[in-house]
Amino acid sequence: MVNRRGLTISLSILLVVVLKGFTGAQPITTISENIQIEDISVFDSAGRERTTYSSSEKIGFSVTCDNQESVDRIYFEFYVYNAENKLVFKHRGNSAVGNVGEGSSSIRNIPISRFYKSPGKYFYFARVIAGSQSDSPEVTEVMVFYIYSPSITLSYPANGARGLIDKPLTFRWVSSGATKYRVYVDDDKGFYNCLFQTGRDGYADPVTTYFQYPTSPKDPRQKLAGGVIYWWKVEGLDSQGNVVAKTPIPFSFSLKETAPSVTTKDLAVTDIILDEESTASELKFNVLVKNQGGMAISNIRVSLYVNGVPVIPYQLLSFISTGKTETLTFLGGAVKQKMVIVSAAIDFPDDNIKNNMLTEVFTLTPEYRHYEPWEVWKIIKRFIRDLEILKELEGYTLREVTLIPQGDIGEELEKLEQGKAKVVGVEIEVVK
Repeated sequence: MVNRRGLTISLSILLVVVLKGFTGAQPITTISENIQIEDISVFDSAGRERTTYSSSEKIGFSVTCDNQESVDRIYFEFYVYNAENKLVFKHRGNSAVGNVGEGSSSIRNIPISRFYKSPGKYFYFARVIAGSQSDSPEVTEVMVFYIYSPSITLSYPANGARGLIDKPLTFRWVSSGATKYRVYVDDDKGFYNCLFQTGRDGYADPVTTYFQYPTSPKDPRQKLAGGVIYWWKVEGLDSQGNVVAKTPIPFSFSLKETAPSVTTKDLAVTDIILDEESTASELKFNVLVKNQGGMAISNIRVSLYVNGVPVIPYQLLSFISTGKTETLTFLGGAVKQKMVIVSAAIDFPDDNIKNNMLTEVFTLTPEYRHYEPWEVWKIIKRFIRDLEILKELEGYTLREVTLIPQGDIGEELEKLEQGKAKVVGVEIEVVK
């Protein structure tokens, strides 16, 4: 609600937040005047913060707080809840001297298998208590992370790809999570006396889910030859080099012996564009396909993947003539992540497989993101100075947020973050 008062020059935004469907059994965020949580994080065995993990890994949790009053000790507690809000892990006993200022604590190398039961969303719930008395002030914070069964799916080159002309050749895969990856390439499917692998000969194991094969290897025997069938596979490793995920079967590929001077059949995905009509509840992506070959082609299947998940249905390009570019629009649904990885692929065996697939990374601005209710409240409460209002909500968990009058919550949150708007009043309605 926009509040314009007389000749007031600055624009104030009144957010009337209606909170619906509260329960008292879920992990929640609480506040205190005496102590605040500055940051919480989930990290892997190498100390690298991530949001996605394989169930075979080890995990760590940390919390950093700011203490306003000197107490005897500050106590730190760590909890994990599954998607059904069932407590699956807890650790208590960490403490520090209760000096004024910043304090922190962490636990490391916890086997995920200790609490993992099913793939999906988990909640890390941190509690900090300032003092050893039963009525000592405490503060809590919650964040989301994801755990999946160990898996690595090879993406490119596809199994059986022949006559590749990529220079350089880049291997790509999708993983359930790992600290780093080991890539193997050999002309023997059994990888006996492997021709090439990362983690040795000066080639570091990549921490990303892709690896660019060296065009001029240090060992001349490792240079890939045209016409030879090679096999490749990937293993996911933790910080100690233990395998936490691996490829179920290796993929084969070959390079073209002589790059063609003229490509007769060449369809290319040239661009992926986030449509201007996209909303937080429905993202639209425009995929541009160009016929760069010398002949017209018909009935081409084009698929889109958002964060590794295929968009259904796929699109069928009925006809495209030489030199023409066609645009296909896909409805990608709602996305909760700030960063979105989108891939478009042509299912067509032409003479230049390299450009049949394109991957783009989009960083969504707030108006395009789908916000969970707890995310909205976490942002809004930073702009509310009335502690009495905030304390009224302790013991409840946010299930739904409604902006009155109707509008785009993402846009209003962006204005708050940029200082273009401020919260001048809040109404709280608790629906039992």
